[in-house]
Amino acid sequence: MVDYLSQATERPWMSIYLRILAFVFAYGAIVHFGNIAGFGEMPWLKTPLTWRIGDVFYGIIDTAAVIGLWQRQVWGIGLFLVGILSQFIIYTVFIDYFASTPEQRQTIYGLLVTEAILVLIFTTLLLLKN
Repeated sequence: MVDYLSQATERPWMSIYLRILAFVFAYGAIVHFGNIAGFGEMPWLKTPLTWRIGDVFYGIIDTAAVIGLWQRQVWGIGLFLVGILSQFIIYTVFIDYFASTPEQRQTIYGLLVTEAILVLIFTTLLLLKN
C-alpha cells in the first residue's frame, strides 16, 4: 500500500492535488493557531476545553500535513487522512461538545461536507492510473 501511495504521488494530477491540499491544510492550521493567539470568536482561554484541545491538536497535525503534502510524502497523506477521519469522528459522535448553537452545527456540517469532497477527489485520483 505504501508503494502504491508513493507511486501515486508521482502522477501529475495527484501531485497537483497534494499541493492544493497543502494550501487547504495551511488555512486550517492558520485558523487553529489564530484561535490560540486570540483571533477567534472569543478569548481562547474562555472557549470550552474541547475547543482548546482541538486547536492545539489540529494546529500541529495540519502544520505537519502541510509539510508532508507539499513534499508529496506518504506520511503527509497519512496525516491528511488522520486529520479528516478524526474530525469526522469527533464532529459526528461528539458534536455536542463542539457545537452548542445551530450556527456552530451548520459550520461543522459544512466543514464535514468539504472534507468528504476532498477525500472523494483524493480517492478518485488515487484509483486513476494516469
